[in-house]
Amino acid sequence: MKKTNKLLAIAMLLLTTAVLMAKPAIVKDTKVKNSIVKIFTVANQVDFGEPWSSHVQEFSGSGCIISEQRILTNAHVVSDSTYVEVLKNGETKRYEAEVLSIDHEADLALISVKDKTFFEGTKSLEIGGLPELQHEVNVYGFPMGGDTLSITKGVVSRIEHQSYAHSSKLLLAIQIDAAINYGNSGGPALADGKVVGLVMQGNSYGEGMGYIIPASVINHYLEDMKDKEYNGYPFLGMTTQDLESPVMKEMYGLKDKKYGILVNDTIPNSPASRVLQTGDILISIDGYKIYSNHKIEFRDKEFTYFTYVLDQHQVGDSMDMVVLRDGKELNSTIKLDMKAEDLSLIKRRKPETKLSYYIYGGLVFVPGLAEHYVSSKFYDEYPDENRTELVVLKRVLSSSLTKGYGTYGIGVVDTINGKHFKDFKEFVKLLEASQEKFIVFSDEDNYQLVVNREDVLKKQKEILEKYNIKAAKSDDLMKSK
Repeated sequence: MKKTNKLLAIAMLLLTTAVLMAKPAIVKDTKVKNSIVKIFTVANQVDFGEPWSSHVQEFSGSGCIISEQRILTNAHVVSDSTYVEVLKNGETKRYEAEVLSIDHEADLALISVKDKTFFEGTKSLEIGGLPELQHEVNVYGFPMGGDTLSITKGVVSRIEHQSYAHSSKLLLAIQIDAAINYGNSGGPALADGKVVGLVMQGNSYGEGMGYIIPASVINHYLEDMKDKEYNGYPFLGMTTQDLESPVMKEMYGLKDKKYGILVNDTIPNSPASRVLQTGDILISIDGYKIYSNHKIEFRDKEFTYFTYVLDQHQVGDSMDMVVLRDGKELNSTIKLDMKAEDLSLIKRRKPETKLSYYIYGGLVFVPGLAEHYVSSKFYDEYPDENRTELVVLKRVLSSSLTKGYGTYGIGVVDTINGKHFKDFKEFVKLLEASQEKFIVFSDEDNYQLVVNREDVLKKQKEILEKYNIKAAKSDDLMKSK
């Protein structure tokens, strides 16, 4: 009997100990749940097909509370927002929020809540590191189908560069097998109590497959925003080529080496042009050897593109590199003081701004933004003292003035009556100042569209009314002199 009582007492002690040990984990999970929020956004989104118009759209996403009473989410959740509210898990009151900053390249954003009582009972989630393959993660968010918090489990199945859907930029991404649905965007993926990623996008071609933005990319954004000014990612400004051909390796003196990529060319005035030459072999950067297929080993037996190393730097940093030139290895340091946009003739729309446009007799002209699908050949051209911006004939509005020109135009405009222009505003000034009877728009192949200037002046108002367009030019052009 005594033996039975003793065994029972031990069993009760073990059970009590297990309950006590389990209790902190439950409390910890509750605190995590309280730090996940649902985000409601009203956005005034631009229409690239009709640049004079926009449309209001309402949608929702997820986010998590981090340090300094900030909420981390996706850029696409709050992009072009006119009104933002957040709802804390387990509550019914919505709080008005404001966007602090947006990183469209990495699809990240920070927002804040005006009423600081919102943060009572919450904890700031800590940003962790890069998880290992097969590491289990919990994904938190508010997917479609309900207002309560959803938690799904998955494992890390792949870590490599992917094209981010929001910006098309190639950055490191983590593939997981947890379910990711509409509304999950911006929700955190946690491992060992820390944020190892932020839900970014699903994969329509793979069931139960999705991608999260890794902690390394998140930390780059947070570091960048310490001075409250977004700079983005540094840009080298060069084109390179694989060196997996044995013949090419022999010609460039690499023999049986598996490292090194060929520098084909450098963009004038770029960081790369100050250090590298055409025909150089780039062997390593910051101590990472670059394999002949452009990849580096960022962890043991794990590979991704060498730009991973570049993406760890902020604009203004310096980076070490080893170059093979004329059979000799050279150690160099490159100053990373430029962004891709600094050296690009084709820009992306500035965040949260309206589109510029100019309508002349039914011809709709816009600046050469990437979102307007400019011909790929112009991506190999760079701004100079003669041209800093492209002008695109985006659309032709059918009328008696444009008969015979169809509904689409000539693409990039090179001249007006044989005269070149530096940018979109100069194009508009040149066009408005013209006194010639015929206005001839030509592209670089001298394909032409011609309109009669007097007819345009007579029928411009009629065309605008027909297509329900309030003004022939955008607000920014009206304000400029």
